[in-house]
Amino acid sequence: MAVNFPSPEGLFDTSHNLFRLYNAYSIPSGYTRSVSPLDLFPQHDFATLVLGDLNIHHSASDPTRLLSNYDQFISSPYFARASA
Repeated sequence: MAVNFPSPEGLFDTSHNLFRLYNAYSIPSGYTRSVSPLDLFPQHDFATLVLGDLNIHHSASDPTRLLSNYDQFISSPYFARASA
């Protein structure tokens, strides 16, 4: 689900006149997640914020947590797409 916040005057002290907020709940589904990285992190030329429970894991969020190779494998496409 996405909600747009338009503003003709610009937002966040920028010239961007649109801000989009995504809310997602991605559940495990075999070797993937129910929401793909391409759907969750589309390329836009305006400000975007993605929120939700994505059921993905990154070692930086909890350095003491041991992540399995499976967790790292299944989560890495989301972090790669989000940082592109």
